[in-house]
Amino acid sequence: MGYAGQLENDTNLSDNERKKATAIRKQSERMRNLINDLNLASKLEYNMQPLKEKRENAVAIVRQVVVDFINTDIDNKFPIEWETDENISACFINADKDLIKRAVTNLIQNCINHNENGCSIFVSVRADEQDCIICVEDNGKGASDEQIEKLNNTPHYMVCDTNTTEQRHGLGLLIVKQVAESHNGTATIEHSSHGGFAVKITLLLLQEN
Repeated sequence: MGYAGQLENDTNLSDNERKKATAIRKQSERMRNLINDLNLASKLEYNMQPLKEKRENAVAIVRQVVVDFINTDIDNKFPIEWETDENISACFINADKDLIKRAVTNLIQNCINHNENGCSIFVSVRADEQDCIICVEDNGKGASDEQIEKLNNTPHYMVCDTNTTEQRHGLGLLIVKQVAESHNGTATIEHSSHGGFAVKITLLLLQEN
């Protein structure tokens, strides 16, 4: 990846050669990310990923992920709307902060990956009497009833098609489910109220002392 990056920025090369270097770098990044996801999925599957759980504010965790994505969306192709009630400043859960951030990151990235023409993304955190619910949804092309049923009920899903350069609804969502389950919660895939795809992570709410 380092050498590909150098070639990509080498003005002595032709545009065509630099484009090839860009392709090599991007494919290398995809392979690196896939390997990292495989490692994490395997560790979560066999309870080999140590959980550093403590009292955390889910609102703050999710908001930080949203801000990070907003700061990188220079073209505003994937605007994110924060739909959390302004009266909710905290929603406490017992959680591994890094894993929750990873799950929310995967969900937002999933919206981006499957809507190449752009879409709006809607993120919210809410609480009921017992649970904290984190929801990420979009107004993109969504998925069929059959696809959603399969995603919700297949333990290990790696949905592939002829486009081998892109990962479809696979490891990213599997990791989200594993992260939720490792926190004794659930992840549910459904149609979005905005017309696209939605995933809800439900975690046990910590009661105030």
